[in-house]
Amino acid sequence: MSDFLLGLGLVAHLATFAWCAFGSVLGIILGALPGLTATMGIALVIPISYQLDTATGIGLLLSVYCGAVSGASIPAILLGIPGNPNAIATVEDGQLMTKKGLAGQALGGAVIASLIGGLGSEIFLIFFSPLIAKMTLAFGPAEKCTLALVGIVIIAAVSGKSILKGLLMGALGFVFAFVGPDPMSGTLRIPFVEIFRKTPLANGFDMTSTLIGLYGVSQVFSELANLRKKQNTNVCTNIGKVFPPFKKVASMWQIILSSLGIGTLIGAIPGTGASIAVFMARNAATGICSRNKKKFDQPGTGCLEGVFAPEVANNAVTGGALIPALSLGIPGDSATAVLIGALMINGVTPGYSLFSQNMPLVYSLFITLCVANVFMAVFQLAGVRLYPKILLISQRVLMPIVLVLSFVGPYALAGSSVSKGIYYVGTALFMGLVGYIAKKNEYPIAPIVLGLILGGMFEEQFRRGMKLGAGTLSRFYTSPICWLFIALSVVIVVSTVIKRKKTENAKV
Repeated sequence: MSDFLLGLGLVAHLATFAWCAFGSVLGIILGALPGLTATMGIALVIPISYQLDTATGIGLLLSVYCGAVSGASIPAILLGIPGNPNAIATVEDGQLMTKKGLAGQALGGAVIASLIGGLGSEIFLIFFSPLIAKMTLAFGPAEKCTLALVGIVIIAAVSGKSILKGLLMGALGFVFAFVGPDPMSGTLRIPFVEIFRKTPLANGFDMTSTLIGLYGVSQVFSELANLRKKQNTNVCTNIGKVFPPFKKVASMWQIILSSLGIGTLIGAIPGTGASIAVFMARNAATGICSRNKKKFDQPGTGCLEGVFAPEVANNAVTGGALIPALSLGIPGDSATAVLIGALMINGVTPGYSLFSQNMPLVYSLFITLCVANVFMAVFQLAGVRLYPKILLISQRVLMPIVLVLSFVGPYALAGSSVSKGIYYVGTALFMGLVGYIAKKNEYPIAPIVLGLILGGMFEEQFRRGMKLGAGTLSRFYTSPICWLFIALSVVIVVSTVIKRKKTENAKV
């Protein structure tokens, strides 16, 4: 109880609530603008969070995360264009409700569903993440090494259309992680880096600049090619009544529970993400509605059920994805991959030590996540009549602002050091070019981030395992946990290849 009170004390400040409110509004706006994702939003506010105290900085990051995930439903409902892939399953019924003159109820229902999904999944996060973290006490260097392998294989396997491209991007992330000093001896390992010994690059790529470059600068470069395209101005502004009938929402408790369970479970499986969860939840809702035709309308006909199910699951993924992220340091999706990097930048290392040595901070994280979800619901409901106008902002105005923020943030982190500031901006620009080239050729970016985060962990734990095994792999092939993780990696790759071949054959 004392830890909880200490955690509450870390959060109970006007500044913390103000930054959470700012993060929620920013996240909703980013989510509502097609092409701007939660991942990009988190990356952009990392420099700001670094300047705040740890609890407040984490609250800002989580608020942007929750706001962006929920905000993606706005263009999905009003325009039929999902703010990000997580809102794809909301498009059909959301658009049909808008055409029926029920846009307000669809938007309001999406917000309520988002709040239910976010708070519901947090309960699972509170109960299961400490338990999983405690289990990691059985993990030695060999087990941690193979766990890192699982993380990178999973995210590579489910990113993009080609598993080979995903694995290649994961390997590129590993290469970036190896730039800098040897973790065991402190010597530089890559010959050409020797000339940079007296520069910041000698310590490796800066995480903040890398994340902002991959997700912020690269998006600007990608949008430059679309500036000549005519912007969609067919936005519904007469949205009508905002709140759906309470009796209708209460009657959907089966749909809510099934979507909550699906979203949390899928989110907790590293690398799966909300894109899978929303369709599974919608299919489950379709089955429930089919068995109760007199009670529910059928998803696909422009009904609240078709909006509620995917939006509950979509936001339940946020809490579910944080379970492996906090307890194992393995992200559930690309957004939590960036979030882990942001936590590390703020001095928070996920794993058992976080739960055993700093429970007040853990409780503060749980509290700020709750606050973030509440603020998300309050501001999105309050701005339902305003946010449609945000969709009319020209990319010619928006993209320069994003580019400036992408460079100002990294430069500000350098403080008074001009050379370090130039290096950070250069890193962001370089990574932006890498991200742009990857996107243009349909290579996923998320595995690069995972490789960068997990690469150092993989190398250090592998070498420690080798030393403990007297230069042999004995520590790896004598551990049942290692065999389990290696087998899991193989199963993931094989099942993904088989599934994609079946999909390709079905299309033919």
